[in-house]
Amino acid sequence: MKMKSKFGKRLLIALLIVALVFSLGFTSSIGLVEGQNEDATEILVNGQDLGKETTLSLEPDKSVRAVLSVDLSQVDNNITNINWTFPEEEGFTKNVLAEHEDDGYYQIEVAFREYGEYEFNVLVDIEDEDNLTDDLTIIVEEDQRGMFLATVGAGLAVGIAGMGAGIGVGIAGAAGAGTIAEKPDKFGLSLVFQALPQTQAIYGLLVAILILLFTGVIGGSGAISIPVGIMAVGIGLAVGLAGLSAIGQGISSASGIATVAEDSEMFGRGMVFSVLPETQAIYGLLLSILLMIFSGLLGGGDAMAGIDVPVALVGIGAGLSVGIAGLSGIGQGIASASGVATVAEDETMFGRGMVFSVLPETQAIYGLLIGILLIVFSGMMGDEPTMTMGMGIAAVGAGLAIGIAGISGIGQGITSGSAIAAVANREETFGKGMIFSVMSETFAIFGLLVAILIIVSLGFMG
Repeated sequence: MKMKSKFGKRLLIALLIVALVFSLGFTSSIGLVEGQNEDATEILVNGQDLGKETTLSLEPDKSVRAVLSVDLSQVDNNITNINWTFPEEEGFTKNVLAEHEDDGYYQIEVAFREYGEYEFNVLVDIEDEDNLTDDLTIIVEEDQRGMFLATVGAGLAVGIAGMGAGIGVGIAGAAGAGTIAEKPDKFGLSLVFQALPQTQAIYGLLVAILILLFTGVIGGSGAISIPVGIMAVGIGLAVGLAGLSAIGQGISSASGIATVAEDSEMFGRGMVFSVLPETQAIYGLLLSILLMIFSGLLGGGDAMAGIDVPVALVGIGAGLSVGIAGLSGIGQGIASASGVATVAEDETMFGRGMVFSVLPETQAIYGLLIGILLIVFSGMMGDEPTMTMGMGIAAVGAGLAIGIAGISGIGQGITSGSAIAAVANREETFGKGMIFSVMSETFAIFGLLVAILIIVSLGFMG
């Protein structure tokens, strides 16, 4: 009895499974299942099902494109007609890319030039069946990626420069604190020297504010293109990285504080040596302003329309060239610190001390030179810059070549500092000291050579 009961249950389960499979196969063979037809008529945006509503970002003075498609190949019944209903707004255009009536595939490219909401509808007539339809709303809004990149440029300008200034001010402040412990009357003079490395942070702050103002982040719409945002990053790198020269200025200022503590008459000459490393920061500020002028950033509005990604990459390359090479200011600060200490003992060493102290600055000059060449030969100074993407990437390579090689100025500053002390002991060692000091510069010349070869070989000069 139990055997028959088990057999009956198994037979019932088997019959249910067969019935289910048969039902599914029959239903799918019709091709008009409600769920299937709904899926088949969904409007795809760039090949993706984004639902009933999607958003596109539109850059200023440009258009944004999308490909709308509907694939009815899964519908087995004959399609008698397919009708699209398009928006009537002026900022919209369409172009039929593909219309395959045989397999029911339709693909249409749409372009938007203005912000707003655009309604689309597709209606499919199927022989002997109910019509199929689907709706899609595309919201075209302001592309804020350019604005976000501009804020990165502003952050780099004030952030990196502020870091260098903070370290430099700290080094000088430590010397000042030690000085007033023994000679409180030197507080004012020490404070003047400590304030010198602050200027790099002021340059960074100035450029950051200019970027935020003229890109519309402050007091504007913030509607700028992505290339303009990339250019702002290059501007920020130029003044930000060059601002690290404040570390070298802090080293030389600390030495100036120590010498003035012993002899107040050394104040003027100590200031001369202490301001030398600031020239690198000035080069960075200068190039930042040049980039803002010739890219149209200072003009705003239509003046920025000519900036595309390759030109923006030139801004990155120029910023890296003068910015990284500006780290040579650390080497110049080391040499200047030795110079001011030597002059405090021997006033006749002022001229020769200055000669050795300015040697590490040549790396920053090389970086500035390449930055200006990139601006000039990219066509940025003309009406219509003509750059390819490859040339833009090559400009970044040229900037890295001279920028990184320019860090050799730190080594040159170390050698120059020792050479100053050697010449102070024996005047006849001046020539040999110069030979030792210029050895480190050869590597910066290597970087300069490669940067020039890149500019010449890849068609920057026409």
